[in-house]
Amino acid sequence: MIRSFKLDDIEYVIHSHYEIYRKEYNFDLSFKEYIVDTVGNFLKKFDSSKENLWILEINQQPKGSIGIVKVDETSAQLRWFLIEPDVRGRGFGSELVQTAIDFCREKRYKTIFLWTNSELTTARRIYEKYGFKITETKRKKLSNQDLIEERWELSL
Repeated sequence: MIRSFKLDDIEYVIHSHYEIYRKEYNFDLSFKEYIVDTVGNFLKKFDSSKENLWILEINQQPKGSIGIVKVDETSAQLRWFLIEPDVRGRGFGSELVQTAIDFCREKRYKTIFLWTNSELTTARRIYEKYGFKITETKRKKLSNQDLIEERWELSL
């Protein structure tokens, strides 16, 4: 089941991102601080008419997330896309991305963009499947690692 978030879910989004990125990509505590800041800003400015955060729930347990944040009247940013390792490979990632795209179409956004890292190959394949294209790349130091960040965009 994919549902809109409740306040209780915020800790899940922060904790799951930190734990998974720490285990799978060796990210440090600065990544958790980054997630706390971005989710906190989302909550402070939350506009339910143009933004949402969804939780993938299986057997009453959160197992993934995805969010849409308003940038301006015509563009939105896709954020906090995550699927727990024990439920990967079952199509839930595609369902979450489709949910976010459908929401953006309903809200009449013209563009959705996201930033990701080149090493997140599975997520990149899902973005590509839905028509997102890389529009920018840059080197960035994040979590004490040198990464290649990619901006992906989808015109609606």
